[in-house]
Amino acid sequence: MGRVAFLCFVFWLFPSPQALATDPTSCPTHTILITNDTLTIAFHLAATYYPDLCSTKIHLKYGKIKTSMAALPRFGSIFKKPHKRTYKIIVNANPNKPQARLIYDAPFDAIVGVMGHELAHVSDYNTKSSWQIARTGIRYMSKNQRKTIEHQTDSITIARGLGMQLYQFAYYVAYEADLDEAYRQYKLDIYMSPEDIYNAVTTVGANGIRPIQPKP
Repeated sequence: MGRVAFLCFVFWLFPSPQALATDPTSCPTHTILITNDTLTIAFHLAATYYPDLCSTKIHLKYGKIKTSMAALPRFGSIFKKPHKRTYKIIVNANPNKPQARLIYDAPFDAIVGVMGHELAHVSDYNTKSSWQIARTGIRYMSKNQRKTIEHQTDSITIARGLGMQLYQFAYYVAYEADLDEAYRQYKLDIYMSPEDIYNAVTTVGANGIRPIQPKP
């Protein structure tokens, strides 16, 4: 009985790997406002590739959006200095919509990849002035400029070490997800293709992963 009691004490003392993965205190400034454990764990795992964002205020929350996920500064935060800003990563609140099912039904590693992509947006915003962020928002209204921005964000994700996870998400979107074909084509037009991501991951230049520029 003494040995059993000791083992029970050990298991009580040391939390499970899942508990560690979902522990929000790993980055106290990251606030989790969603209830989906898979998405939460994927977010925490992706965040380990962005240690520079551990002191950045990021809220992972649900929202009514037209796409699957989005990352942007909170209203009014854009005018603050980078270290004082608060960002939000929004997950589509309706899992029944095809766009949202990209997140809810994707393989776990693919979810980690897309979480890494959204964190790459935050990392990019954090290097910009208020005017540069506003200019990015204006550029995003143009399809060609949006394509350039998203390709650059994919390149940041790859350079951070999440290239294969991002590849799995892009492959899922292109070939496996249950999507309206018009939305699938939009994703393929705006973001890097699975083939381009794979080539970027396996092509190393003098300064690491060589970014892939969008095709005209």
